[in-house]
This record gives sequence, C-alpha cells and structure tokens, in this order.
Amino acid sequence: AGDVDTLRWIAPRIARLAVQLLGQGVQSRQVTDLISRLNDVLTVRLLQLEAVRHGVDLAHACWLALGSEGRSEQTIATDQDNALILSDGADAGSRETYARFARSVNESLDACGFPLCRGGIMAGSPGGCATLSEWRSRFARWMDRGAPEDVLQASVYLDFRAIAGGAHLASRLRDDVVGRARVT
Repeated sequence: AGDVDTLRWIAPRIARLAVQLLGQGVQSRQVTDLISRLNDVLTVRLLQLEAVRHGVDLAHACWLALGSEGRSEQTIATDQDNALILSDGADAGSRETYARFARSVNESLDACGFPLCRGGIMAGSPGGCATLSEWRSRFARWMDRGAPEDVLQASVYLDFRAIAGGAHLASRLRDDVVGRARVT
C-alpha cells in the first residue's frame, strides 16, 4: 500500500476474511493468529508510511503491541493497545517528534478501524512514548511495589511484543523485566 487511504480500504477486508473463515469452520485460534498476523502487516506498513511523513528513524525506536495484540490473540473487533520505546538519550526535540508520530499512527489506525483505546493505552497517549530507561523504571516500580493498581498496570503492559523498529529495545526491556521477576 502506498498510502493510508489504501490501508483504510484494506483493513475491513481483514475482518470480512475472518468472518468467512469462522463461517467455514476454521478453528478460532487459527483465525485469531491470522487476524493478528494480517493486522501486524498492516500496522508495519502504516508505521513505515508515517515514519517517512514525520521524518523519524524507526531504528531508534520500537513500536510495541500490548494486550491481546501482544499475545497474537486479536479478534475481529479489537481496539488499540500499543506503546513506543525510544532509545536512551533521546533529546526533547526528538521525543516530541516521536510523540507526534505516535499520535498520528494512533489516529491512522483508528481510521483503519482499530478504535482508540478508551483507557489511553497507546503510544500517542501521555506516557505511552518513553525511553528504554523510563520503561525499565516503570516496570521496576510496578513489580517492586505490588499494590493492586501497580499489578493492573504491569498486567496491561507485560504482554508486549515488538512490531516494528529497533526490536533490540524490546528485547532489552524483556530481559530486564524477566530478570526482575526472577529476583522478586
């Protein structure tokens, strides 16, 4: 797809394909795997288009899928749950550029039929775009304190999966979270 309008045209066809497959008796787990994979491909292309438009280099950031998308368990009607990890050392100007990029991606995903998360768990929401060190600190706080609201926050984000960009950032965060879980 060469533009967001084409992706808007493609997105509802993914849902229709899923309905057809379910109607033909394909097992629901296979359908959710397929939906997740096709939605990933659409999201990656959208991220590429928006990165060019905003002048961002995805090698210095990693777009994360969270929740059901992070677990590759998307259903036909799914909202957005995503986040963005920035490389440590991102200055204020680049942070704002990436935040604008993330908001634009969230809006474009909404236009493609992936509603904005009512809880604000999106890369373009306040707090959804942070450096690797900031994400590490958040997880440490959630895991160390263990209050009900901390457990809820951690559970929303723990199913993260790299979709596009510097996957090494997500790997480093995962290693840190798993290491911290073993200690606590």
